[in-house]
Amino acid sequence: MAEKSRGKCINLALQGGGSHGALTWGVLDRLLEDDRLTIAEISGTSAGAMNAVVLADGFERGGRDGARSALHDFWKAVSDAARFSPIQRSPWDRALGNYSLDLSPGYLFMEGVSRLFSPYELNPMGLDPLRGILERQVDFDNVNQCRDIAVHVTATHVRTGRAKIFSRGAVTADAVMASACLPQIAQAVEIDGED
Repeated sequence: MAEKSRGKCINLALQGGGSHGALTWGVLDRLLEDDRLTIAEISGTSAGAMNAVVLADGFERGGRDGARSALHDFWKAVSDAARFSPIQRSPWDRALGNYSLDLSPGYLFMEGVSRLFSPYELNPMGLDPLRGILERQVDFDNVNQCRDIAVHVTATHVRTGRAKIFSRGAVTADAVMASACLPQIAQAVEIDGED
């Protein structure tokens, strides 16, 4: 659904990091509320890439309100999935209102194990619940066809360390997952025979 451009055009660069991504959702929600602004392009890495594709898909489906709803639904799904994670705050942290994972038994265990074993040994099937959420929530055809907002996703090529930018026509779940890939916990994402 094309929405007539009005107001000041802005381009956004969205950073990665899970908590940064959740914070950015709130900022994007506010920007989408303001019809004096028109988002023309979004570039993102990791959680920023997820926000970018979710926003573009939602915008293509239903304009500003569609984008706001899509972002809400995506982060709600991520939050719901995290409830079952073994990496939780300790009972002591909960009692003291501390939101750090520094004393989380699950976090400390995974931190230690990830130093001894690669993701290929720990997760040989390459299972990734975040990929499932992304694939259920986002229609990548909408992202690539979005007429109003151009999306650019950046990932790092494993062998060269160079950035690879995926833009209209090439933005896929694989590109977003490659952008969000943490080498100590996830296998490299292969795209066109390259990691």
